[in-house]
Amino acid sequence: MRRDRLVGKSLLTLDQCLGLDNAAAMELYSQHLNKYMLQVFDILGLRDIDIASAQGAEITLTDGRKILDFSGGFGVLGLGHNHPRIIAAERRCHDEHVIDCIKIAPHKLQGALAYNISRMLPEPLDVSFLAVSGAEANEAAMKLAERVQTPKGKTKFLCMRGAFHGKTHGALSLTTATDVQTGFLLGVPKENMIYAEFGNIESVREAIQRETQAKGNRIIAGIVETIRGTSCETPPPGYLEEFVRICREADILTIFDEIKVGMGRTGQFCAFQHSEAVPDIVTMGKTLGGGKREMAAMVTSQALWDNAYGSKNDCNLHSSSFSGMGESCAVAIETLNILEGERLIERAGRIGEHLKAGLARLRIKYPHTIVELRGKGCFQAVRLNFGEELAAKLVDIRKNPVFVTYQTVLIGALTRELFERHSILAHFQPGAREVLHFMPPYIVDEAQVDRLVDALDDVLGRGIADATVRFVAKNIKRIFG
Repeated sequence: MRRDRLVGKSLLTLDQCLGLDNAAAMELYSQHLNKYMLQVFDILGLRDIDIASAQGAEITLTDGRKILDFSGGFGVLGLGHNHPRIIAAERRCHDEHVIDCIKIAPHKLQGALAYNISRMLPEPLDVSFLAVSGAEANEAAMKLAERVQTPKGKTKFLCMRGAFHGKTHGALSLTTATDVQTGFLLGVPKENMIYAEFGNIESVREAIQRETQAKGNRIIAGIVETIRGTSCETPPPGYLEEFVRICREADILTIFDEIKVGMGRTGQFCAFQHSEAVPDIVTMGKTLGGGKREMAAMVTSQALWDNAYGSKNDCNLHSSSFSGMGESCAVAIETLNILEGERLIERAGRIGEHLKAGLARLRIKYPHTIVELRGKGCFQAVRLNFGEELAAKLVDIRKNPVFVTYQTVLIGALTRELFERHSILAHFQPGAREVLHFMPPYIVDEAQVDRLVDALDDVLGRGIADATVRFVAKNIKRIFG
């Protein structure tokens, strides 16, 4: 008999799931989720991290060990773990039986959230589409731009080489930070993509010029990360303003992707607000959900919205089943009020300056290892010069594809040392394996920042060779097995 037709399928109860020991939980993860991702966690020493709870910037393990989380859910945890006001907002929704889902009538919290978002942005960014992920928000931005521009015969998108905008079919077409396109039919074919170099405005001009003919160009929109999420690179002063100006002169819509760096992380609500530039469309997410809810948004002007969807027949051409769920909207509303009322955006800027000062001291102390400081506010990174010949003496990656590059061995060793020796979580991205990222919540204090800097000092002081030897030893079966 087929398994799905058996009576009494022995489903796990919630009590049983919360009570699983780590070994049993990881066995279920391996069998029914993604055993290969579990292998990656194992390499980094994180497979058996047995979490009891999390609060603020700290994760508490079942053995009582406290972990300082500078990975920040890759941008999700601007408010930290389990912010008390977010929990209170959820509890109020439960106590008052606030409706979550209604599709045949408007939900008052959706309009209220969209209003609050507009208050944080410059005019004319007044109209939102609510989504559940950054990739979905970017898809919404692309589709709106297409609706406006394809009647003019425009068929192409301008994006930056090495960008990351998501992994869904449309957003995937824009993502070249790492090789995530191979093996997929892209939502926007490659022949409809035009590339320029990030931070190089002349490259943008040249890309537009190449596509310009007597009747104009065929570019729908240009999309850019205001700070690169993978490499943590910041564009030069004036770049965003000039990007908007030359695109508008060429009748090209502008989309700023603020998914990872927006929501106050850089000391302004959106990173582009450090400049005078105002895009036609902006996307945001991650911290918008307060660290508890899946929430993102695409925001544009009323004029562009009307152009794309401005009739009763067209108003629902783009929608999503879980767009604007009641409790998610409530949490996002409270998140914006926390950012504003507790002045966490300004705090993110101040904490960022303290972090940058500490990292700058380490750069002076280790000039041959730390070659560049990157980022702004509570999204910063160090670009490292490991000297790959060191790893080559210790492991032959040609026989061990799990490591991909020598940089993977070295950055993996460094992050594992921070975790195992100092109980600190930091991270790196596959598209920039020489860059170590720090994304603390905005509520982190100076002493916790100092703890990170001291830990990095200790690991670098011991030497990359020491960290690499320990890393290789702990992965010996993968290297020689």
